[in-house]
Parts: sequence; structure tokens; C-alpha cells
Amino acid sequence: MFLACSAYNLPVAKLTFVVGKGGVGKTTVSCGLALHLAAQHPRQSILLMSTDPAHSLADMLELKAKAGRQRLKGARGRLSLWQIDSEREFGRFLAQNREGVLDIVESGTFFSKEEIAPLLDTTLPGMAEVAGLLALQEMLERGEHEHIVVDTAPFGHTLRLFELPGHFQRFLDFLDIASSRDALLAQRFGGRVARPAHEFLDRWQATVAQMREAFSSRNAEILLVTTAETFSLNEAVRCMESLRASAPEMRVGAVVLNRVVTGAGSCRRCRQRERMARKAGDFLKRHFPRLPRRVGPDPGNPLLGLERLRRFGDVVFGASKSRLEADPPRANAKGAGALKLERAEWPAVNTQLGFTVGKGGVGKTTTTAALAFKTRSLSRDVRVMVCSTDPAPSLDDVFAKEVGDRPISVLGDSGLAAMEMDSASEFRRWAGRVKEKLDSATSMESRGLHVDLTFEKQAFAALMDVVPPGVDEVFAIFHIMDLLETLTSSHGNRAQELQMKRPTVLIDMAPTGHALELLRLPERMLYWSRLLLKSLAAHRTLSLAQDVAVELATLGQRVRKLLETMRDPRHARAWVVMLAEPVPDRQTRRLLSALEELGVAVDSVLVNRVLMSAESGCGRCSRAHRWQMATLGRLAQSYGKYRTCLLPEFPAEIAGAAALKRFTGKLWRMQTEK
Repeated sequence: MFLACSAYNLPVAKLTFVVGKGGVGKTTVSCGLALHLAAQHPRQSILLMSTDPAHSLADMLELKAKAGRQRLKGARGRLSLWQIDSEREFGRFLAQNREGVLDIVESGTFFSKEEIAPLLDTTLPGMAEVAGLLALQEMLERGEHEHIVVDTAPFGHTLRLFELPGHFQRFLDFLDIASSRDALLAQRFGGRVARPAHEFLDRWQATVAQMREAFSSRNAEILLVTTAETFSLNEAVRCMESLRASAPEMRVGAVVLNRVVTGAGSCRRCRQRERMARKAGDFLKRHFPRLPRRVGPDPGNPLLGLERLRRFGDVVFGASKSRLEADPPRANAKGAGALKLERAEWPAVNTQLGFTVGKGGVGKTTTTAALAFKTRSLSRDVRVMVCSTDPAPSLDDVFAKEVGDRPISVLGDSGLAAMEMDSASEFRRWAGRVKEKLDSATSMESRGLHVDLTFEKQAFAALMDVVPPGVDEVFAIFHIMDLLETLTSSHGNRAQELQMKRPTVLIDMAPTGHALELLRLPERMLYWSRLLLKSLAAHRTLSLAQDVAVELATLGQRVRKLLETMRDPRHARAWVVMLAEPVPDRQTRRLLSALEELGVAVDSVLVNRVLMSAESGCGRCSRAHRWQMATLGRLAQSYGKYRTCLLPEFPAEIAGAAALKRFTGKLWRMQTEK
């Protein structure tokens, strides 16, 4: 699968990466593009693949998901689908390269193969992006497809994918140093040892060069998707800025303004959205003057199934005016007739830790801000910290204030703070501290023998220059632990402590797939720390190993404390946010099942942007309302054990204290069937 090429030729296949903020419709656009291409070029082989850990391609196409690639028989032309199983793909990579990695680690450190092997077999952070790159590289080498359309994760995690060739190169530099230990030491002391040959390193140097060439070639392009909402437009600008800084070789081919309303007629809601679309068009002209612009219409109903998604693709990428309207299935609409609602008060968070989770674009950030605002409104003696673990955060927009990687008070409330994690910077600061410790000693004693550390220092310095994919998950855990400890211990004098209740930390999570990876990480970190401590036991006479063991033991204690907090419903709960649409419904069911498996209690399921009624005479709004009611009817039958609340669609974008106050003024409780 990972054979080296004799020459780094440009890939035969054209690559199109569909990127953007969560919830802008990347999957819809990806499906539409792939189906359009397959119909227009029936002799070409088209591959539609997903690198998002929370796949939704099969849900959107109304197909049963299968492992590996599958041919879409109902599609026109030659179209295949592949939702990448990250664990499976990474396992295949390790199976082929495990011995090569172990040989290098053993030759370059004081660990043996037996000591380090268990760590390779555990699940690693950032695996989804690595697996995506490996799968993409395999497809390019096979040369079976003329065009590959990649439905990506929300942008913050997609940026990792584009940065991976650089990460791999730095990691290969470290392995190269580690593999040449004997030669370097012999040279230092006047001897001569042949530099070892490692087939693994040679093969991977070729792979990295091939992927760099693939990303920078004329055959690769980015399709940037946004909607007319201010949050999405601002995120599109940030996407472009990040691409220019981190992946300048990537070429942006076009921008798609999705979910556009035209021909609004007399409907106030649709007329407002039509005005927003015109303003968004002007915004895109100013910020992306040289990019071709395409428009994705909003018919008011979900775009599901091969035929309707192909029509959507024909409208966006061709000159078609195909009909996209669809009524909800009758059975679902009938089931919605028994839906019972009652007015309720917005809830406050009464636990030490809260997680807001859900699919991208469902309104997690807004909901997190609203929960924090309401909690402070009801209990002025509770301090609240809102923290984002999303690599592409948007707390700036909802709080109408610039939020950085240090806590800052927001909404004019000294008891309400917000911060956005810059995990890569945290890693670099930590790596700098490790380098300083290494620089303080050049040798140590082991069993009475003098051990020179020159090589180890050089190898560690190279390793510390590698910011691995997934580092944000690891350092997000560190941040959460630090925030809980800092806020809990910083009450001040006894009189102030008596007046203040336990503080609350609300985590605005990344979209579903990466949020679950973060919630699984503490258990994995505890396992890693135990394995490393066990490995270091054989080297306990080395002072360096002793120092590392102390750090690991401390880390293990902190992680155990966090796990206890996360799994105790008195101290931590999750707030699940979703939309009343078929695909978010299916993803939410899988999310609830995963949270139950992790032992994380769910406080409520919050269904956002619900049209409580439709303006008479508007076909678009009527369809949207009926589809939502059909979905809510299914929820009433299947979400019985969860408190389910409806958040009505807000007429304007929510930013600032006044908007949050209005937003938290209305809420309906859904009476679910037991």
C-alpha cells in the first residue's frame, strides 16, 4: 500500500477538498459535486470519500454504510463511496511498518522493542487525520480514479490534514537522528560506524514528497463552502487566512454560497434571508474578488438521496434549474401529529463541568454562551468559564468581543469569562520547558558508569520540534484540568469563599467526531502513563527516567481525578445540541449511544432553530416546518429517557448580552413518550 515511487510524478487524479465551517453544507455540496461529475463524465471513475470522523455521506445518500469502498449502483456514471474507518486504516499502516518503527526507537533510545510496542498498539490522538492522509495516498498510488472529491471535517481539523506532510517530515527527521545514534557517537569519539539503512525511512520520505507534490499540484484544489450568516462568512475569511499561513501551496478554486433564498415573495422570514444572501454576495466579492462564486439554493427541505443530490449538483455546478423541493414522508408526518409541547424555563448549569456536543453547525457555541449567560443570570454567586476546544473557534462572534487563549471577562460581567485554546502554542511552550531541563545536564551516572547525553539531547530536541496532529486534544485535557483546579482554588479569603459556590467550566466542544475523541482521551492517557511507567521501571537507576516517572505519576493522578469528575453526574453533564432534520437526528442517536458508553451523563437534548409555525402562503417555510415536525415526531418516540427541549429559530444572529437575553427567553419542553 505504501510503496515508494521512483519519481515524484504529479497524481493522475484531480483532488477537490470541500472545506468550511461545520454545518454550512459541505457534505451536501460534496455529494452534489461527485454525482454531477459522474453524470457529466460517465467514462471517468469518480471517488467520493469522507475524512470526517462523524461520517454523514451514507446518511445523506440514504445508503447503508459499509466498510471500505462501495460502488454506488444507483448513480449515473462510475461513482464510488468511501467513508474512512480511521482505526482500520491506521491499523493497516502499523501492521506494515510496526517493525521498522520499533527498530528505530530501539536503536535510538534506551527503550527495548518489548517496552515500547504496547504504546504503538493504543489509539492515538490525531488518528483520523493521519488515516485520511494514508487513505488518500493509497488512492493516488493506485491511480484507479480520475477525480477524488473529499468531504472533510470542519475546517480546524481539516487544516491538520493539509499540514500533515510537514508534520511527517519533521517526524522523519527525528527518526533519522534516532536511527543514526551509533554513527554519531562513533564520529564524536573518533570511530567510524556505517550509517544504518532503514527501508521504512526511505519509503516514507518518498510518501511525504509525493503528498506534498499532490497538494501543491494544479490537479488539487479547495472548494470553500459558506452560508450567508455572519458567523459563517467570518469563518470563511479565517479559513483563507489560515490556509495562506499554514498550507500556502493549496489552491482555492471557488467559493460556494450555500442555502441561498431567492424569490422570497411576501414571506418576512424568506425576505430577510434573501437580503442576507445579497449582503453575503457583496461580502464575498470584497474578500475573495478573484474566486469564482457558485450558489447553492435552499428549497426548504433536506436534500437527501442520489437523485435529489445529483439535481442539486447540476444546479450548483452546471446550468440546470432542476426541481429540488420534496415533502416529508407521510408516515413521519403522521407520527408528528401527537407531538406535545409545553413552555419551560431555560435551564442553568449546576455542575462543575459541562460539555456542549453535537454535529457541526447546529449552534453549539451559541447554546454554550446561552447556558453560561442564563447560569449567571440565575446565580450571581456562581463563576462561569466558557472554553472552546474547537481548533476553529468562534466565541468572538457570539460574545461580540475578541477572545484569545487567556481567560477574559465577557458581556461586561466579571463573573463570566471565556477563552479559546491555542493548543499548538501550549505544546511549544511545554516543549521549550522540556528542552531547558535537557540543556541543564549533559551526562548522568548509571550503575557507576558515566553516560553521555549528547545524542539523547539532540534526539529530544528534534522530537520537540514536532507538533503532532491531535496535540489539541491532549492539551485540551491539560487545560480542562488546570481550569478546574485554578477556579476551585482561587476563591480568596474565607468570607469570599462562603459567598461563592463551586465554579462552572463549560466546554464548547469541536463537532461530534473529534468531541468524542477528546472525551475518550483521559482513559487513553491513563493507559499510556501506566505503560510508560512500567517501561521506565527497568531504567529506574537513570536520573532522567526517574524525573520522567515523577511527571507521569503526577499526570496519572490528575487524569484519574478528571475521569472521576467526568463520570459523576453530580459534577459533570453533557448538553447535546441538534437540528430537527433527518441527518442530524441519525448522528445524534449515535452520539447519545457513545456518551452512554463513555459514562458521561446527558443533562438535556436541545433541538435548535425550530420553526414553531410557518407563515401562510410560503411553500419554502411550510416544507421546512413540516420536515421539522416529522423529525420531532420521531424524537418523541425514541428519545424518551432524555429531557428534550426545543429552541425556536431566532430572527437575527445572536451576538452580545441583549441578544442572548432574548434568546434565553423562550424554550419549549417536548413531552416524549415513555
